[in-house]
Amino acid sequence: MIKFPTKKRVDLYKNAVSSEQLQLDLATAQEFMYDAWETDDLEAALKLIRKAIKKSPLCADAYSFYYEIFEEPPESKIQNLETALYAANIALGKDFQEFAGRFWGFVETRPYMRAKAALAEALWESGNFYPAMANYREMLKLNPNDNQGIRHLLTSYYLELEMVDDLALILADYSEDMRPCLQYTRALLAYRQSSPEAEEIAKAAIDSNRHIPSLLSKCRLQPKSNSGYITLGELDEAIDYVNNNIKPWIRTPGAIEWIFKLI
Repeated sequence: MIKFPTKKRVDLYKNAVSSEQLQLDLATAQEFMYDAWETDDLEAALKLIRKAIKKSPLCADAYSFYYEIFEEPPESKIQNLETALYAANIALGKDFQEFAGRFWGFVETRPYMRAKAALAEALWESGNFYPAMANYREMLKLNPNDNQGIRHLLTSYYLELEMVDDLALILADYSEDMRPCLQYTRALLAYRQSSPEAEEIAKAAIDSNRHIPSLLSKCRLQPKSNSGYITLGELDEAIDYVNNNIKPWIRTPGAIEWIFKLI
């Protein structure tokens, strides 16, 4: 268990050291985190996270990686992840505005984006759906190229909450993304709207991953893959899509039967 710094402690640290020392401390702390990511030993990782946060309370990756490897209720994560985001913002300083729209393309922006993703996930899991989605939308503004796949999460969330207008907008914004998680959602939306192109869209979705209709037809959550990986076009990808989107398909009368017949 780690007692993470508060925003007040972050401010005290920021005001106590020069900007040069701040960056030197952060660079050292980040090296500890690189080592933490490489080890399979949880105790060793925990020690490295402690060293990182002790060296620099601005090391946002120490906060977010801790919650990635140690299970805690989402409600208990939120405050510390908000502090992580605050710390990462301070670490970026004036570069924040300079890099806006091109985040992730610069290594120094990535701790901020990892912390923001972790915070959004904790908010969603705790039932704070709209703040979670607001964080994800901000991430897409900072990094429209979306190296983290945030658009895939947002489409699932919009579908889950029946936010059809927002769903249609994000599908249009990423119209060139032909991955199954967007393709099958496009198909469901087209079916609901009785689009004349619905069958064509559905066949394109099936071509992207042929496992999904069969899994949808079971009308239940599927056991997750043990590998921890998502492989394009394979069963693990299909399981991930179905587990995140099964409810809206079930809520749409006839949709599962329709796409299953098209296999």
